[in-house]
Amino acid sequence: MAHMMQAMLQKYNKGFESFHEELIFKFSLILLVLDGSTGWGLDVFMRIICALMLAFSHFGKNKILWLIISLGLLFFNSQQFYILDNHKILFVYWVLLITFYLWTDKELKYLRSNSKILIGLVMFFAVLQKVINEFTSPGFMHGRFLFDERFMLVTHFLIETPYEVLANNRNSIGVLNILPVDNSFVTLSSTPFMGRVLYAFQLFGLAFEGLVASLFLFSKNDSIIKDIVLLLFCLGTYFIFPVIGFSSILLILGIAQSSRKMRKFYILTFILLQFIIVPWQEIIFYIQNAI
Repeated sequence: MAHMMQAMLQKYNKGFESFHEELIFKFSLILLVLDGSTGWGLDVFMRIICALMLAFSHFGKNKILWLIISLGLLFFNSQQFYILDNHKILFVYWVLLITFYLWTDKELKYLRSNSKILIGLVMFFAVLQKVINEFTSPGFMHGRFLFDERFMLVTHFLIETPYEVLANNRNSIGVLNILPVDNSFVTLSSTPFMGRVLYAFQLFGLAFEGLVASLFLFSKNDSIIKDIVLLLFCLGTYFIFPVIGFSSILLILGIAQSSRKMRKFYILTFILLQFIIVPWQEIIFYIQNAI
């Protein structure tokens, strides 16, 4: 039985045609191992099969295995579509593109052009969603920076609010969420300066996302301006908003559509952004208190 399965898989093996193609497939498999699925059932299967595909590189471009991965992601993620993280939906699209590329024997430019369009559309709809949800209004980000533990370090240095006060803000909001009471409220410490800074950051971030969308939708394939802008966006955004999954898939799509000249910068940025999972806040506050 095992011999028959191995023989069938061998029949659908394809060798990598270029280093660029190998990079695309291997980085996609790495993200599948780290953060590709939802739910423990699919997670276990996905980590095992993708780790084996990475370990035995002749299976890295196997048409059957990629089809199984695609069907698994479609089935399990569709069960949780309305509560699924956005980057997981984006990654399903990307895996489907890879599978279609393999089964139709497309050229590599198919993946390159589609990854470029995918980045542009994702950024366009991100901007559209923010505009619809009144992201341009003052104060949209202000409150979250006062109680969200991901931004406490930034808030601490912006308005010099003691970390203990910010922790109390977070705990108070947590109590309201667990035990909501009519007409209850929590007073959060802030300054007008912080409000102005965050409003400027809102508008700048929205404009920058719009710039990324425009460049990827309308610029030429060999333009490096779009790559530079996307790399700056990822570095400037995700060290403040530590969303490892979304930043990783954006950079993998960037690698897929990039020229040889820019590829190494995407890889370096991908490596750097893995450090956003380090608890910098705890480390810095520990050092401050130790001194």
